[in-house]
Amino acid sequence: MNQRHLWTTVALFVTLTGIPSMGRTQTTIQTAKETHPVSQKSSTGDVVKVGEYQSPTEKQNSDAVITSIHSHSIGGRQAATLYIRNIPVLTFVSSKQVANVETKQGVVGEIGGVQSYALVATNSTKVASTGNVVNSGNQVGSLENDPVQRASVIAAKINQLIEDNVDAKQITVSWKDKSSAAQQQPSDRYTIKIKDQELVEINENTRLADTTKNLAQDALQATNRLRRLIGNASPIDNIANLPVRSPLSLPRLPQQIAVGNIRLTFRGMASFYGYDGSGSMTASGQRFNPEDMTAAHRSLPFGTKVRVTNTRNGRSVIVRINDRGPYIRGRVIDLSTAAARTIGMIGSGVAPVHIEVLGR
Repeated sequence: MNQRHLWTTVALFVTLTGIPSMGRTQTTIQTAKETHPVSQKSSTGDVVKVGEYQSPTEKQNSDAVITSIHSHSIGGRQAATLYIRNIPVLTFVSSKQVANVETKQGVVGEIGGVQSYALVATNSTKVASTGNVVNSGNQVGSLENDPVQRASVIAAKINQLIEDNVDAKQITVSWKDKSSAAQQQPSDRYTIKIKDQELVEINENTRLADTTKNLAQDALQATNRLRRLIGNASPIDNIANLPVRSPLSLPRLPQQIAVGNIRLTFRGMASFYGYDGSGSMTASGQRFNPEDMTAAHRSLPFGTKVRVTNTRNGRSVIVRINDRGPYIRGRVIDLSTAAARTIGMIGSGVAPVHIEVLGR
């Protein structure tokens, strides 16, 4: 009888000592899911680990964190930079400048109703809990002014893509056509998509983390970083639907000009003849005299008078066309030595000029 009582006591003792251990484990997981760590400060100051909830007694592996958000300010505006695998990818900036804004560092929790979770070993399928995302969608202005919230939403999407093991080759970028907007510029907005679903829009308030100051380049580089960091896909080298800009066309001067009452003006670079050509025959049949007020032009009729103004100093001279030239690319007129001296271009040899055709 005593022996049976002893074994019964031992069995009850073993059973009871195992219960607290299981209870403590469940409490830790529940707390990580339900408690917002408002009172905890981030060890790195202003780096927010997206959804990384650490137990006070057990530290999670930092290598498991895929995305993180670094909050800061740019030019008086709130900003948040999204990191993927410790590499900066995108920077989100608020649309308005804010003054005296207190940013709670190391707090993820509810940011306008949005909670984000990193892809860690303890998170099986739940990557992002959007909370009141539907309600916050009605407050576009509030979202635009909260870069941390915008970054959190994109981070949650990226975590989900990585967990789903998506094919990163399907990540593309294209110009976002907004034909309804007046004065739309080709470089205003770009959309990065995966499987025809928009992942993020690149615009004035959402740029490459180390911006190139060019939205098109920002969009292309951000796309390639996402392709590499999400699925190690090879880079792309073009943006879809990008409008082809027509090249700048400059008015061409006519080869033959009927100079009557028509006044013609044009600009270009002028050079001048030195004394080494003195006495040589010009195209008009006259002898070249470097001290005459003459000039050479490719097509103006001989005897045409033009006013040549040095745009560097405003000095001008009237010369008569009696020769052909210049034949060096980029130059529009060759002046005599005396004319060049008058407008102050002897020292430089060449000068930008404004030419007015006065007639004969």
